[in-house]
Amino acid sequence: MKPKECVLAAFENKVPARVPAIIYGGGVWTMKHTGNTFDGLIGKPKEMAEMVVKVNEEIKSDMVYVGSGYNNVQLQAFGGTIKYRPVGAPDLEEPLIQSDEALARFKETYPDIPGELAKDPVIQTIWEAAQLVQEKIGSDFLVSATAWGPFSLAAQMYGVELMMQDMFKKAALVNSVIEIAADIVYYFYEPMIKNGSIQATAVADATASGDLISPRMFKKFAVPWLKSFHDRVAELNCGRFLHICGDTTKSLEMMPDTGAQCIALDMKVDLAEAKAKIGDKMCIGGNTPPVFVLNNGTKEDCVKSAKECIDKAGANGGYVLLPGCDIPPSVTVENIDAYLSTGRNTSY
Repeated sequence: MKPKECVLAAFENKVPARVPAIIYGGGVWTMKHTGNTFDGLIGKPKEMAEMVVKVNEEIKSDMVYVGSGYNNVQLQAFGGTIKYRPVGAPDLEEPLIQSDEALARFKETYPDIPGELAKDPVIQTIWEAAQLVQEKIGSDFLVSATAWGPFSLAAQMYGVELMMQDMFKKAALVNSVIEIAADIVYYFYEPMIKNGSIQATAVADATASGDLISPRMFKKFAVPWLKSFHDRVAELNCGRFLHICGDTTKSLEMMPDTGAQCIALDMKVDLAEAKAKIGDKMCIGGNTPPVFVLNNGTKEDCVKSAKECIDKAGANGGYVLLPGCDIPPSVTVENIDAYLSTGRNTSY
């Protein structure tokens, strides 16, 4: 089986020929490794695509991501001011919607979400780069692009701390902002799916972490819009990959309700427990510590952790080996290769 076929088989909770092995995201790592910057690649889709292809020639992740790290930049199309830093992903400087009045102004100003995204130079760059990456390596590797999940993008639009408070005080307003965010995420992906540039979405709903919100709030605010988004993606016959940071143990049983095919779990979640609870319903991914092992450990440590993860969750397929979160910019190629090759060399 080709690398992408292994991943897609696992997403369908089937048994591929071998364990799929991927990194998640890797945008900041890739920029540092190649000497590029996030703002320096805007308007240069060919250079962005060449960067993604070149890096994957080194690390051979079964799944690659175009535009990783640009998650906040989607909001530039809707009046957001983006701050680019020498190291790290771009940030949104100020929230966009924090009141009913601001919500009304947003809807009046931006009635055409797909149209606004299509005019943005960063989005255009990512879309064009994804097509080029697909043409170059898409026959072998699973090409995707990263974005925030609806809840996390809404938290950027609203302000994380205030949104956490207003989930109790102004639930209708918060829900309306998440609905807009879900549309922004979907229409970021839709053109790439329809023209065949990507074969899977890869959203990170970091703010929906069990470290930040309760299972009750996860069910009320995060799950419905993840399900809405993923259902629309499924209608386009596209793969659906979800990562949520932190300890989501208490919310594991709700993960199949998100509509994702695969849930990538943080290192705080026990893979064996996750496999036992939901492994018959969806693919499990994870979850080596990206700092303690991949960054600070030896190659031997990386191999050991990969084998432990596979032992916990790899039986009977429906599993993808990957770090518990995005990798730090200082991880060595040698450690990444040792880790991913362990999966690639583990057959069923």
